[in-house]
Amino acid sequence: SALPEAPLLPMPRGQLHSNHTPYSDPFKRAPPPPGDDPSLRSDMLISLTTSVADTSLRQSLAVGLSPPDLNLPSDEEIAQIATRARLDSVSSDHQREYEDEDVDSPTWSQHQKHIFILSISGKPVYSRYGKEDKLVNLFGIMQALVSFVQDDKDNLRTIVAGEHRFVFVCRGPLVFVAVAKSRQSESQLAIQLLYTYNQILSVLTYTQLHQIFDRSPGFDLRYLLQGSEKFIDNILNMVDSDPSFILSGIRCLAMPLSLRQAITSTLMQYRTKDVLFMVLVADNQLITYIKPKEHNLLPMDIHLILNLVDASTSFRSAESWTPICLPKFNDTGFLHAHVSYLPNDSPACLLIFSTDKEKFFALQECQQRIVEKLERLGCLQSIRQAVKEAHYGIDHLQATEIRHFVYKSRKTSCVTSPQIPCIYSDRQDRERLFELYMWIHQNLHSHSWPIKILYHVGEKEALLGWTTSKPPRSVTLSTSPARPPVSPPPRYPASTPTDRTGRGCL
Repeated sequence: SALPEAPLLPMPRGQLHSNHTPYSDPFKRAPPPPGDDPSLRSDMLISLTTSVADTSLRQSLAVGLSPPDLNLPSDEEIAQIATRARLDSVSSDHQREYEDEDVDSPTWSQHQKHIFILSISGKPVYSRYGKEDKLVNLFGIMQALVSFVQDDKDNLRTIVAGEHRFVFVCRGPLVFVAVAKSRQSESQLAIQLLYTYNQILSVLTYTQLHQIFDRSPGFDLRYLLQGSEKFIDNILNMVDSDPSFILSGIRCLAMPLSLRQAITSTLMQYRTKDVLFMVLVADNQLITYIKPKEHNLLPMDIHLILNLVDASTSFRSAESWTPICLPKFNDTGFLHAHVSYLPNDSPACLLIFSTDKEKFFALQECQQRIVEKLERLGCLQSIRQAVKEAHYGIDHLQATEIRHFVYKSRKTSCVTSPQIPCIYSDRQDRERLFELYMWIHQNLHSHSWPIKILYHVGEKEALLGWTTSKPPRSVTLSTSPARPPVSPPPRYPASTPTDRTGRGCL
């Protein structure tokens, strides 16, 4: 059964806490309920074709779902069990783009943002750039910094060194570190680290992660995450390029209301008692989803679903039976999803979730009925056409003074923005625009002095940020051609009220 959703608390501000200012982690979770001991999962996908026999299906499920014994004398034996449980669809031989880099490589230090994950004992788990084995000394230094502060019963959160900001987030047995040279604030970098944490939970669950390290504190988690690095890489790339992640919003595919209603009605018509959620996505955008009245899917869980579909190529060639944990819904157990693209080379992917791992064929039959009905209604061709026409330019709004904008409705959590104009065609200009959006968003939601309207004139554009408190309750971030230039915004947002005017304008 699903657990009630715990509210996401704001990340505390500040630099480095001392033992004179006690700090309690607002993200600390309560222990899992007694008796909830799901099986340890080390695989990510189970791909099935429609012609597979019942016997081979049961054998595949037995391989993927058998719980490895954690009471083992050595990591080598654990690795053997993890290897047997991991299926080929994980693509464990996936070659990462920057895997050969290390601290001595001239390109390694030029990356704008590094993400590291290590265990509390100092064992490497993940590095966005470079092979973890080549960065052992660096991981040791990070573990020493965290341990030094924890010895004083405190938590290390932020270190600022010149233009670089180091952000630390501790979650149970894991430590997440972001090193960035950008305008992004501590809380925004912490959100990105939370996405990596939840991506790991989607593979292992909160309960299993703690069970592993409670029994073996020196366990090398890379044995169980091998092959799933591409999912972490992909979600980090999405967070770095899509403001909807920081805004906690969802991009929805634009289409006529009648078409969306027809699709939603079809999903509801063929939903059975074995189905918990139905989610239909296309081109990293949500089309519609079906849920029980008493439950909901939060934006972070939907982002994990979008990342699963976007980073997996095997879904296009075969139906898949995929275990996934949605941490914001229930981080102690798995849901099991039937994943399939709609026929006729459709860009839409349908995910049907169930709590029962034995309901593959029931969900497969449900999917077939839905596809047949959508084909009769002509929805498949309409979805394909909607994807082609989904991206619009700023000229569509006939707002000549605006170059670009990002809009979020707080009521629906929907986010929309036009295509990036040609003036930002260069990669550095797009990154600069994204940083400006992050900078203005941080100032609008500052814990020390939140404001509703912020206007800033820079060297190349003027920026306006506006959040409303009345319906429809929206957040708008926009850029327009600059007027007389003034000094650029500070590299990092101001943290004192004296740096701002009473009207909230810079």
